[in-house]
Amino acid sequence: MFKNISKILVKFYIRVFRYVVYKICQSLKTTRLGSIYGGWNFIEDNSFQGQTIISGGCGEDISFDIEFLNLYMGRVILVDPTPRSINHLEKVFDGLGNTKTKDYVEGGNQPISAYDLSKITSDQIEVEEFALYDKNNVTVKFFPPKNLEHVSYSISNWQNVDEETDYQIEVETITVKDIIKKYDIDSLKLIKLDIEGAAENQVLPFMIKEKIFPEQILVEFDELHTSNLKPYLKASKIIFQLLINGYKLIETNKFPDMLFVKKEILKLKNDNE
Repeated sequence: MFKNISKILVKFYIRVFRYVVYKICQSLKTTRLGSIYGGWNFIEDNSFQGQTIISGGCGEDISFDIEFLNLYMGRVILVDPTPRSINHLEKVFDGLGNTKTKDYVEGGNQPISAYDLSKITSDQIEVEEFALYDKNNVTVKFFPPKNLEHVSYSISNWQNVDEETDYQIEVETITVKDIIKKYDIDSLKLIKLDIEGAAENQVLPFMIKEKIFPEQILVEFDELHTSNLKPYLKASKIIFQLLINGYKLIETNKFPDMLFVKKEILKLKNDNE
């Protein structure tokens, strides 16, 4: 009896959560860069020209990052410790200078020839083979996806993989704060977080605590793919904290991918149009 009531309450909360998110989302013109699988929505801004952004979670699809570099000719710091991702990035470096000759594929394993690398140089791409976390230089377990054909590992193990699996790996961690310091980033314009549960569990809470507020935050709340209550409670808290710290939630039509933009950036953009 109690279990049935609990399930009903969880379903009700999830429905309320999704309704509230829908209602508070602001409908604005956004631009989507990248493939169907690895693309992201953001708000274009000329101030991105020549700037450095942080991209957490690469997998085998960095189509957003490559298109962003081609559009703004800045620098991207790619953060991902998974072996297949590192191998993919090595192939990208080998392909620098080459033009795009293939279309993006539907899945997450993009051929290098699907990227336009003709105008991108090696000093525009920095790679950090660490896991983004709320502590620096800590060794953590990285749990594999249930489907081993997929590339993304998870600190939070939100897919409930057997914790004794032989496929887990150990990786070192790094914080957003340390990346900003290392690369001397005066003002972080944009961060993308597609890091399999670590965004909502460690990275965003850490950024809020440290008052690290980029102009735009592109984040996937991975654990909202489940029907468990706890991830929705955590996401509710983070969304509330971002809203009271001056962000607007912008409609992207790809739940649970979310786009948060600072209010003053939206006002400045409106004033200039």
